[in-house]
Amino acid sequence: MTDVASESPTAVRVVGQAYKILVLAAWFALIVGFAELTVLGVRKFILDQMLFVGPQVIWMTPLSYVLFFVAIGLMLQGIAWKWPRLVSLRTTVFLFTFLAAFSFLFLWYPRLHKLAILLLTLGLAVHAARLSATRAEGVQRLVGRTVGWMAGLVLIMAVGLHGWRALVEHGEMAKLAPARAQAPNVLLIVLDTVRAQSLSVYGYQRPTTPQLEKLAKRGVRFERAISTAPWTAPAHASMFTGRWPHELSIGWLTPLDATYPTLAEVLGARGYATAGFVANVRYTGYETGLNRGFIHFEDYPTSFGEIVISSSLGRFITNSPRLRQAVGCHDLLDRKAAANINEAFLDWQAGQPGRPFFAFLNYFDAHEPYAPPKPFDSMFGPVRPRGPFMHEANRGWRGDKWAMSQEETQAEVDAYESAIAYLDHQLGQLFDELERRKVLDNTVVIVTSDHGEQLGEHGLFGHLNSLYMPLLHVPLLISYPAAVPTGLSVSAPVSPRDLPATIMNILKLEETTSFPGTSLTQHWGATDKIHNSPKNTVLSELSRGFVERDYYPVAKGNMKSLVIGRYHYIQNGDGSQELYDLGIDPTEQNNLGRSEEGYQALQLFRESLDKLLAQNSSSE
Repeated sequence: MTDVASESPTAVRVVGQAYKILVLAAWFALIVGFAELTVLGVRKFILDQMLFVGPQVIWMTPLSYVLFFVAIGLMLQGIAWKWPRLVSLRTTVFLFTFLAAFSFLFLWYPRLHKLAILLLTLGLAVHAARLSATRAEGVQRLVGRTVGWMAGLVLIMAVGLHGWRALVEHGEMAKLAPARAQAPNVLLIVLDTVRAQSLSVYGYQRPTTPQLEKLAKRGVRFERAISTAPWTAPAHASMFTGRWPHELSIGWLTPLDATYPTLAEVLGARGYATAGFVANVRYTGYETGLNRGFIHFEDYPTSFGEIVISSSLGRFITNSPRLRQAVGCHDLLDRKAAANINEAFLDWQAGQPGRPFFAFLNYFDAHEPYAPPKPFDSMFGPVRPRGPFMHEANRGWRGDKWAMSQEETQAEVDAYESAIAYLDHQLGQLFDELERRKVLDNTVVIVTSDHGEQLGEHGLFGHLNSLYMPLLHVPLLISYPAAVPTGLSVSAPVSPRDLPATIMNILKLEETTSFPGTSLTQHWGATDKIHNSPKNTVLSELSRGFVERDYYPVAKGNMKSLVIGRYHYIQNGDGSQELYDLGIDPTEQNNLGRSEEGYQALQLFRESLDKLLAQNSSSE
């Protein structure tokens, strides 16, 4: 590659010049992409860290850098077209060396001082530019000989990963034992971050869930389902294992280990085809261990947005609040909408003739940032200005919801509930298609949520921060015409932790495999005595983890709560206690623990908590 400046460029020279610039851009992009993969590999396989990336990074990360570097190369070519003397091999190498070094050092070593990183990257870029000027032909040969090999390696990794997955899945399906004749299917649907109090199926005034209302008429609605945790990973793990969160290994940066069997493993051993389709790729993805037992599992999508954020440079650029504000994009670039989950599941289900299935669907549409598609974005009023914050894809939040005006807060509520309405609509589409395929009547359908959401209650937003009812009270509906009553409402407090035992009971498999907990079928036709039994004690837990703000309740330390009958007891990390009578105080405004009578009651609840925890410890 010679100096690309030209006194009177011809069309041929311009094309050749552009080609050389773009090839050089791709070469640098692939170099830094493979360097980043090396760091990821060390962190994953040597340091045993959770990275929150999909296996596709082995080809998506280099490709992501290629997209950005080639885009910069095109801009550079535009400059060369107008001012050809400004662009040479030396300046091109300087620019791409600087970008590559910056991408690697600044984004992977943030503890280094920014000035030190800048000086180091400038030094590397200057040295590389000088070297290219004195050894232009050598640089040409090196780039020409290696760029094709690196690009080919990316292609091989992409095709190889897809082929390896298909081969493994085919082998696992071939090993399945025969299933019991006429065995029903099981469809477990988890609506991530959906609280019961915002659903019309639970009496909310807005028509957010007409499809779930139809489902409730076909089966049983549990009025007081209480999540085991106010965040995704432990709540799902409880639903899969029948265990309370403190019994499980799963945490903020630790996966679910193999100590206890999962529902997918048990049903797979009984001849069920098992599949998971998740939209919350961070905390229900394969790295969490929640994929254990699923023969087919889809988490991180293969999409343009996923490719863009598969590199550190891509995440750095797309997480810019100013850029997002300028382009009007507030959503996650790798968002898998409910329609995508439906399509993936239905495509898979169509290929499972003659064998019952256990499918787990996780929908993420009601999770912040709330971004319902049209026409649902204006379902509960005009699209209004959102809060002065910006969600960073895979990195948390910027800005402060607590600084929002009343109008902005209401806009958040409207957007959240509009997202629920979109999700409900998609559930209706799913059920209609399963009915058209004559599958629905032979399927145990369970719809629930992992946790709820706070939208200003107790001065809090989001989740992960407390154990108040907006986070714990979740929907739970079960439908199966052959064994589940229709149109029944259960008022007793129940836990999704009991779902594995319930499913095994409905499938009549509990004699061969026992999950802890009690089948929820005990509540069908039960008396008030059973509803108010101490056995209906429901435990919820929250570990301190990563506390964003010191005024979060969980900032005091690990929290636990009990729901017994109509009362909700909370034990805070500093030893303080709260007690609420949900029958007369559903919004938890009056802490009964502040009165003398309530203080005495607190001791009874604390004893109940200690006894429950002791029972779990002795049973291990």
